[in-house]
Parts: sequence; C-alpha cells; structure tokens
Amino acid sequence: MKKYLLFCTLAILSVLFGCEEEHAFRLHTAPEYYQGRATLPSGQQIEMTESDRTNVLDACYPEDAITNVPAGDRRLVGTVTLTQPLTTTTSTEAFPTATFFEVENQSYVQCQAGTITYIKQVASVPDSLTAFQDLSVTYPSISKLRNAQPHERLQFLNEMDKPVGNEPYPLRTALEQTLVHVTMPFNGSYEFTFESTDTAETLVVPIDLSSRQPFLSIGFGTESADGEQRYGIYTSSNQELYRDVVRPPDATFDRFLGARQASALPSTLVANKRYPLFSFSFTRDGKAHKQVVSITYKEETLLRGDSLKNKMRQQFDHRRHVVFHELALIGTESKDEPFLSHATADDTQFIFKAIERAKAVSKAGTPAQTPYLTVFEGICAQTFDVSYEGNDVFLTNTKTGSHFQLLRDDAAKWQAQFME
Repeated sequence: MKKYLLFCTLAILSVLFGCEEEHAFRLHTAPEYYQGRATLPSGQQIEMTESDRTNVLDACYPEDAITNVPAGDRRLVGTVTLTQPLTTTTSTEAFPTATFFEVENQSYVQCQAGTITYIKQVASVPDSLTAFQDLSVTYPSISKLRNAQPHERLQFLNEMDKPVGNEPYPLRTALEQTLVHVTMPFNGSYEFTFESTDTAETLVVPIDLSSRQPFLSIGFGTESADGEQRYGIYTSSNQELYRDVVRPPDATFDRFLGARQASALPSTLVANKRYPLFSFSFTRDGKAHKQVVSITYKEETLLRGDSLKNKMRQQFDHRRHVVFHELALIGTESKDEPFLSHATADDTQFIFKAIERAKAVSKAGTPAQTPYLTVFEGICAQTFDVSYEGNDVFLTNTKTGSHFQLLRDDAAKWQAQFME
C-alpha cells in the first residue's frame, strides 16, 4: 500500500518533510468502500469484484504515465467508474474513471480525475472485463471526416421531422447539404467555432467518457418554438433523431437565407487544426449576417511525472469525510444507514487536525458508546477505535493496534462535540 501515499495528503506531507516519529494517520486505499461498474462498448454494464476494484486503483496509480500511445487502431474493452457510496455527493466527481484499451495486443488504461487525464501501459485488463475482450470495438487513433451519402442526407431530413422534447414539439428543419460524418477516437473533444466578420464563438463538445460511440453525424438545422427561430448544429451517434444540438448563446434569427458546405472537406482532422465545415446566412433585426462554422479536433492533454503528481495532490487535497459508526463498516453501506453519523465540514476539519496532533501512547481507555471512527481522504481511508478515560480521548488504529492520545485541548473539544 506504500505506493498509494500519493493519494493520501497527510501521508505525503510526512514523506516530504521527513517526519520519522509514529503518527496516528496510516491512511490506505480501501477498495471495500468502493462500488465499481464497467460500461462495455455495447452499452452493457457489469459490476466489478472487489479484487478488480483493487486492480483499477492499482492501474491508476500515477507513476510511469506515458505521453504517447503507439500508433495504430485502439480496441476499446470497457470503461470502469469507481464511486464511494459513503462519501460521494453530487458535487464530488468519481475517481477513477478508467478506460481500458489495447493497441497491437498491448493493454493500456486511460485514467480520468476531473480535468486530469493520463495513460499507462498495464499488464492486463481487470478479470471482470477479460470475458468481454472479444466484444471490444475498434477506434482510430486519428479523427476522420467524410461527406454524407444521398441516402444519409434523406435520413437526416426524415429524422429532423420527428418530434423531440416536450409538447408542443418544436418544428425542426434540416439543411441536408451540410451533413458530414466524423469517425472519432475515444478521447479528446471537438470545438465548433461560429465565426462572423466581428465575432467568433467556440463551443466544446467532449467525447463522452462513459458511453463512447466511434461515429458522430453532424448537420446544420433550424428550430421554431414559442414564436422564436433558432439555428444550431445537430448531432447523432447513430443517425437517429438528432436530439443533441450545439448552438451559440444568441442563435436567434428572423429569416434564414441559406447554407453552403465548404468547397473542400479534409478526410483527416489533424489535431488542433481548424477546418471550415459550412457557411450560412440569416437576417436578424433587419440586418444580414453570415457565419462560418469550423471544426477542430482537440487531443486530450496527457500528464506525467511531477506535473501529474502535483495536480493529483491538488485534486485530492480537500476530499475529506468522517463517519462515526456503532457497527463495523462492511463493504459499501449507504450513507443513510441508521448506525452511521456523518461529521459536518467544520467537525471534519477539526477531527483531521486533532488526529494529526495526537501522540503515540501505550494504552487505551474504555470503548465509547459509538466505538468506531472512519476517516476518508481522497481514495484512502482509515478506521480507529474510540475510547475515553476521564478527560482523555484515545484512538486506536484498528489494523495495527497502535494507540494515540489527543492533546488536552483537542480532547476537551472532542468530548464536548462527540461524547454521548
């Protein structure tokens, strides 16, 4: 577990500043508190075993990350997302999101932590995914573009006529001559730029990490609803419905004048290079406007080395949670279990500081009425037995049996706050 100290901020600080004395904190990775689910390329989801959750955490340890993947098609095996039911909130991003893929029979993992992305070579994919390797989907390592065929343009027209959203359904119109198809890598994003003589607005469409599809159909269209007319780029991963739309904030118009595809479309989208797709004209408030829509494929920025470690430390520096519990935690109980008591943010901050200041001793006291305390930091956790003797408060590491006594002022505040 020593390798995981990077994820445990307090342990990092001990290493950085050379503290040799025994400390109460011995945070460790805790796969037993995680739930893991893998999404296969088909969209099927499977649960991950605890051993595989451990393997995913091990695979995403940010050491030996690489900046370049060997050239060649990438076979997507599956994307695993780990969550901690005891600590996860709507504002907490899951970590890690780990995408396993193969290039030339070698396995790799792309790990995502918020805005941080890195790739590592691994010995193999988790066992839970092994049985589904034959169902992997091939993605190109580059982004390709092609013009739509006549029958695909007709389908675009027909799909845009279908009702989408809530009643009263908006009236949608497809400009079929703008339709193109993109073959996508499974990472990165696309930027669409709406540019006129005096303005340029760029909208980013990330490639979905959880439900990747290797194709994206892109076409221009208009929409009328509630007396307002708007334009936008309609997209679909399967050429059906085109329910997703990308449009700048001010996309209204009075009268649409027409659209024209760019005279020459590239077959390959070189990363970070902008390519015009089409132009269109409209009137608004009695004035004529013309805009050019361009597309740019943006590769994922991969981190490695010290820059990766520093960003990971920043990412997890404040992810702390504290639970008092009457019974031992087994697996991934819900946050709503009646024997759990979750500390507030202020109490959590105090508890971490009090534990950090605690001194090693040779004894413990009488077990508290709520005898267990589990602290979470990042992907790490640690459980203590709580006991009292007079005005003293003791914490015992449940794994090592080592005892620690809080400082006098911390003990007084602890008893006032948490003693039943």
